[in-house]
Amino acid sequence: MSKKLKVPEAPVPQQSPFQSPRPPQEAPPEEKVSNAQIWTFWLGVVAALVIARVLNAALPGISESVIERWVMAGFGVFLALFLLKLK
Repeated sequence: MSKKLKVPEAPVPQQSPFQSPRPPQEAPPEEKVSNAQIWTFWLGVVAALVIARVLNAALPGISESVIERWVMAGFGVFLALFLLKLK
């Protein structure tokens, strides 16, 4: 025969009659991103890709890694300005 153990239930905290229950806090409204901002971001990405391809084809004597560094530096500046404007 096994004994059944009763698990004591945790007491329910009672609110004092002098405290009013707090309503749940509302989250701040989220700002929606416009289609223009989405298009600007993706056009910046496409522009970086196109510029990299064009420079690679137009300047065969320059190493691809050098072209990539300059294109990524320009893209980094674009992203920084884009994020500052978005903020």
